[in-house]
Amino acid sequence: MKKNNLILIGFRGAGKTFFGRRIAQKLNLPFADLDQEIEFSTGYSIPEYIDKFTWQAFREVEQKVTHDFCRNFSGVVATGGGTIENSKNLQTLTKNGELIFLNPDFFQVRKFLMKDKTRPRLNPDISISQEIDQMWQQRKPMYQACANYEVQPDYQNNAEEEVEKIIAALPKKIIPDAAPTKKVIVMASGNGTTFRGVLEAQEKGRIPNVSIEALITNKKDAKAIEVAKKADIPVEILEAGKGIDEEDYDREIINIFREYKPDYILLMGWMKIFSPLYCQQLGEKTINVHPSLLPAYTGMKDLEIHEKVLENQDRYTGCSLHRITTQVDGGEVILQRKVLIEPHDTPKTLKDRVQRQEVLGFCEFLERKK
Repeated sequence: MKKNNLILIGFRGAGKTFFGRRIAQKLNLPFADLDQEIEFSTGYSIPEYIDKFTWQAFREVEQKVTHDFCRNFSGVVATGGGTIENSKNLQTLTKNGELIFLNPDFFQVRKFLMKDKTRPRLNPDISISQEIDQMWQQRKPMYQACANYEVQPDYQNNAEEEVEKIIAALPKKIIPDAAPTKKVIVMASGNGTTFRGVLEAQEKGRIPNVSIEALITNKKDAKAIEVAKKADIPVEILEAGKGIDEEDYDREIINIFREYKPDYILLMGWMKIFSPLYCQQLGEKTINVHPSLLPAYTGMKDLEIHEKVLENQDRYTGCSLHRITTQVDGGEVILQRKVLIEPHDTPKTLKDRVQRQEVLGFCEFLERKK
């Protein structure tokens, strides 16, 4: 049975992100860097997070993100240098992917790490050269023992040639299938925070098979317009003034969709209710995100939900992607992503963390093969 992922393991500075992103581009697959995903999910850089919450707390977050990505992802994954030291991480990775040990010349890696001051120290009581050597001796046998394949890229050679060599060294039967191309239209009425997050994720390698054809907004001053223009995405502004019939307004939208022929319509902060006509014609392919774990807090929105979650002392909140129907927030739930409520949370901090999960939820949905 073909597994979901090509998972790059290896030492710090081995080029897992560098080569992983290029391998994914060559194979037309999504790419995820677990360290970058941890930073996105927490809102902190890794050095900042470790400084504030300790290495142990970082490893706990790493375990959660590793489980989440390998379970819901199908593409190329770059791990952190110490990810596989956690037995639960290793179990998750082995179950969901083929592990590829990226093992370039150690002395080239060591030379690079000696100059790199951005990485958090594991043992600041010894010199960085001693720390590098000790970690390598400790981790190298582990990489070799758990890897399904080992490749040895040459730092000194042309990067594209090395990518070709890595791919050629892997059996074709283990390469995940690329998802079919999807055309989507985004609809937003406000700041476009989730929209921006999805575009940034795409720039990093997520959802490579997705083409965002246009943004539709009902507000001429919506900040989402700036987001779209910066990404060279066409914008359609359809203001709903007083006296405009609901079905007539929706017919205009339907006509736009007939022109673009999208596979999906994604509502990322769309603040207008659709008519029965729209729901009948396009409800099946229109996907809304709601900032709660439906059916909880249906009919509520934005900070109102997060205030109520904290007032009720819920343990978890999150977001739900669902199809739309004439019943507000009542359509089929496609997926949900949970957020653990922390003691220090405010409605604003909770909103920020839920919106990050909205971005990941849309990416997860769009990466699906069907």
